[in-house]
Parts: sequence; C-alpha cells; structure tokens
Amino acid sequence: MTENETSGVSRRTVTKAMAWAVPAVAVAATVPLAAASPCNDYNPENPCPVTFTGLACKEPGNPKYYRFQLIVSNPTGSPLLVTFDSLNVNGVTKPVDPTSTTVPAHTQRTITIRGGLYADSANGTATLNYTAGGVSGSTSTNFGDLPPVQNPSCPLDTFPYQSDQPL
Repeated sequence: MTENETSGVSRRTVTKAMAWAVPAVAVAATVPLAAASPCNDYNPENPCPVTFTGLACKEPGNPKYYRFQLIVSNPTGSPLLVTFDSLNVNGVTKPVDPTSTTVPAHTQRTITIRGGLYADSANGTATLNYTAGGVSGSTSTNFGDLPPVQNPSCPLDTFPYQSDQPL
C-alpha cells in the first residue's frame, strides 16, 4: 500500500490547503455581507430587511393612493436607516410617504407606507424600491381587489402608523 492509501490525506496536503484558505478568508471578510450575497426572503441566513405583509388598502378619490403594510427587520446591533425610494404599481412609479425610517437595533418595525397618486386602483403588482444600510433592494407583492381605507375590513386606516417589537 502507498502512503495515500493507508493514511488518507498527508499533513503536507493539509498544510498547503490551509495556506490557500487563510488569504481567501481574509479577502472575503472585507466584503460586506449584503454586497457578497443578495438578500432573499426564503433564505434565513440572509433575509431581506423589508417585506410586504400582504395587507393593503386604497384611499378614495381620483387619482388614488395605495397603502401597504411592511415589516422592516434589523437584527444587527446598530440602528438601521431604510430609505423608501419609490413604489411601482403596475408599471407606474411614484414617491412614497414616509420617505425613510430608522429601525433600532434588534428590532422589527411594522410600518404603513402610502404611495400615489395613481390614475386608477387596478389589481396588480407593487414593487417597493428601498435602500437599507446603504444597500439598494426591492420587495414585491401581488394584490387583488383592495378595500377602501374607511372600510372596516381595512386595518390600515391610521396613517402614519408604526409599531416596534424586539427581535
């Protein structure tokens, strides 16, 4: 039998591998986590900081405002500034109110945003473009027939609204 067959991997091979691994780890550590891998709502290792809850309403009048409820999560030890850049509904991009929020460390914030003015209140898709901690992102939701704000089935009648919970 040869040395490789009896002992598996030699100490020399392990030493060579470690010599290459150390510089790779040092380089990887200098890249911010958000830049290294995009957030993903389905990946608990790197979830997106902003997501729609599924609750939405429309304000009466013409043109229309939409209201959407969001969850903004900050699992870090520092406050997280999130800027809401724009809301695109069915291909039409409009500004958002409020324009930003700062979520305390280790906190999950529920917040209602308002976007408009849109020509109609058709069913469709909404995409929120945001910047969280200096990194751009977006989150989307599909929505159907939305109740008006004054309807008892709309839980988003208070605007602006936010509520914090510790993580």
